[in-house]
Amino acid sequence: SGDQDCPPGEHCSPWTGVCVSSNGCLLDEDCDPGFKCEGGACQIGGCGASSFDLTVVPPNVMIVLDRSGSMDGDVQDSDKTRWDVAKAAIDQLVNAFNLDIRFGLVTYSGCVPGQECSAGKIVVPLGNQNAGPITGFLGGKNLDYLCNSGKPETSTGNTLYALIGEDSLQDPERGNAVLLITDGGENDECKTVTNGADAAGKLLSQTIPVKTFVVGFSDAVIGSLKGIAEAGGTADAFNANNPASLEAALNAIAGAVASCQFKLDGVPDDPTKIYVFFDDDPAGVPRDGDNGWTYDPVTNTVTFHGAACAAIQDGTVVDVDVVFGCNVPVPG
Repeated sequence: SGDQDCPPGEHCSPWTGVCVSSNGCLLDEDCDPGFKCEGGACQIGGCGASSFDLTVVPPNVMIVLDRSGSMDGDVQDSDKTRWDVAKAAIDQLVNAFNLDIRFGLVTYSGCVPGQECSAGKIVVPLGNQNAGPITGFLGGKNLDYLCNSGKPETSTGNTLYALIGEDSLQDPERGNAVLLITDGGENDECKTVTNGADAAGKLLSQTIPVKTFVVGFSDAVIGSLKGIAEAGGTADAFNANNPASLEAALNAIAGAVASCQFKLDGVPDDPTKIYVFFDDDPAGVPRDGDNGWTYDPVTNTVTFHGAACAAIQDGTVVDVDVVFGCNVPVPG
């Protein structure tokens, strides 16, 4: 009459009232909705399907932070300098998304005596759970860290150009992006070899593309920064003219780069028999590189695109099922 009447490891089948194994059955009615009884076991849809456990693949985001002398200027609605506000916002960003994004840090220019317009340098390499190293580095850098050389030091293009081919940003198993934070337009003297838009375009056009997100500290520079964002594949620059708007911009960008890539815990025998469902909706998610999903057999990952990715990032979707062998969702 109930599970208590069955031997250890077995349960009372709800329809036939017979003791069976944990997944056992005699009739379809002994199984949960969406399952059928085949060979004495409940199978998804009756076609022997199985679902994969998914692991989110955190993307790489290299923060590129302006350290030119003008970063000692005041920020609207604050008694703090642009440098201090930027440090505080980055602190909040990397701690809030420490598990979801692999961060690194570049500061620019290189501030090399006698070498104006020098490219910035990677001061914290990309890595897992990098909030500690990044906040630790910036925490000890006050206004004396800024490049007050009197020479052109807003070397945005040269700094982005130096990241082309950077091994840590050419990771084929995850998304890769740059987050540029600056308070000014690029110095004309620094555009002899490249410029911000040109370098951002070249970053994006690599075999493994690197997008460039842009945040500007004042209304006056947003127009010039827009070209960098457009060339970098992110449409527009974010205007952050006070502490609240800077924090909001960084959070919005973090949400935009939050991973839509999932690694499967097993390799499907036949990739054509993979099916994907959101929140147990039997309509399923289309295999579509624009607004659905794609599978990469090299990395054994499923990546969502367009509207499907946005639904994951904004929390509209709670449950993602990747099913092999049967075009039905996994109940629950």
